[in-house]
Amino acid sequence: MKAKGVARRYAKAILDTTKNDKEIQGVGKELDLFSDMYNTSDELRKVLLHPGIGDDSKTNIIGELAKKLKLSAGTIKALEIIRGNGRIDLTSEISESFNEMAEEKLGEVTVRVDSAHEVSKVESGELEKLFSKITGKRAKVTVKVDGSLIGGIVARVGSKVYDGSISNQLRLMKIKLGQEV
Repeated sequence: MKAKGVARRYAKAILDTTKNDKEIQGVGKELDLFSDMYNTSDELRKVLLHPGIGDDSKTNIIGELAKKLKLSAGTIKALEIIRGNGRIDLTSEISESFNEMAEEKLGEVTVRVDSAHEVSKVESGELEKLFSKITGKRAKVTVKVDGSLIGGIVARVGSKVYDGSISNQLRLMKIKLGQEV
């Protein structure tokens, strides 16, 4: 829990340094990109966390990665500060917190949808319209096919769940029939 608070403070500081909506979106994607690289590379984590490797070497490694990932100067500076303060292991949490704060600032919301089948672009657009209306924010829908669903969808907006799956509808019907008997 303490790590989440620390991550939020770093994320807020990074967000406060951004100048406009386009930069906010870019930094969010770049933090995600670096975070994914950090989380999937055991070697990178070992090097950046190793106490026997000097700061200059770690700075050079981040610089080389930044070139390959085409990170902006602002993101590079933020990563250097994070690393310099011994918090590079919180990169994922910082990235996640930054994106949550960025969505709030931009008036957006991410809707995570689990579906029994592939969702077409038209259906995805309809879901975006529906959840934009429900939340009062611009909805961004990400869809994942879930083979365990019989039919329908389960949508998550933050901690709120909208369960339109067939299994949930059957469960509700069973409850209702049990009350009517």
